[in-house]
Amino acid sequence: MGHPATSADLGGLVNFICSCGQRRNSGLARCFFLLLAVVMLAPATPAQNFDKKAVIKQARQAYYSLKDQGLADFQCGLTPNWRSLLNEQKLDAETVNRASALLDKIHFSMTLPAAGNAQVTHNEVSADNPQAAEGLKQIYSGMEQMTTGFFQTWSAFSMTPALPEIAGDYQLEKTGNEYRLTYKDGAADIVTMFDQNFAITYLKTTAPEFDSTMRPKFMKTPKGLLLSGYSATYAGKSAADTTELQVAIDYQEVDTLQLPQRLDLKGSYGGSPFHVEVTFAECRATRH
Repeated sequence: MGHPATSADLGGLVNFICSCGQRRNSGLARCFFLLLAVVMLAPATPAQNFDKKAVIKQARQAYYSLKDQGLADFQCGLTPNWRSLLNEQKLDAETVNRASALLDKIHFSMTLPAAGNAQVTHNEVSADNPQAAEGLKQIYSGMEQMTTGFFQTWSAFSMTPALPEIAGDYQLEKTGNEYRLTYKDGAADIVTMFDQNFAITYLKTTAPEFDSTMRPKFMKTPKGLLLSGYSATYAGKSAADTTELQVAIDYQEVDTLQLPQRLDLKGSYGGSPFHVEVTFAECRATRH
């Protein structure tokens, strides 16, 4: 049995083959057999065998988890930047001042349990006319929908990792420095890509009611990867149900826990643009 081909051996053969095109036709047969020898002698690319459960375990441990730190729930006051929102609507200064004075009277607060959805409450502000009263109702509803929607996404990354359980049913492939994870969550099909540091770079959800794609961003902390923002597209059954989002999140430390301090959310819904800034203040955390 001959010795395994070295890189020098293969390099010499390749150089010879490259010169074959300049030789007479009588040498082409020899070139072909030398090319075949290169293919046969070259070491095969090894199959990428890895322990899938070990990878998922490492990936789950790479993320900041409020549940792991004993969080039971937290409460915050919510203060939207109404003046900025109104100015973006190109309203005149008098209208902005009048509307801001009214909207600043609304005091929102929220509670988020470690296992559950955000609950939003507010005081009732009296309106001068039916039109203003209807507008306030829409403000209340819009803030509740925006807050609960944001925290549904945020919780998936910050309470527990947005990854299946280690012993769950999933498929995991590795290509270069990236992993591709596929699994089902109820009726939804999930495709997740994450890098060699286990940071998720892409997440696609296909469900009967909607499709969504998300590209999250993380910052490194001593206790793991913390969601710092994301871009996302949510497509419903019609074009009017399509939402485009660009989200940035700033944090504050509350009882040694990382909780949101400021949310900058902009995008479009059904083609209509929006931009909302919300500050989270007077936050309190309860531990188990």
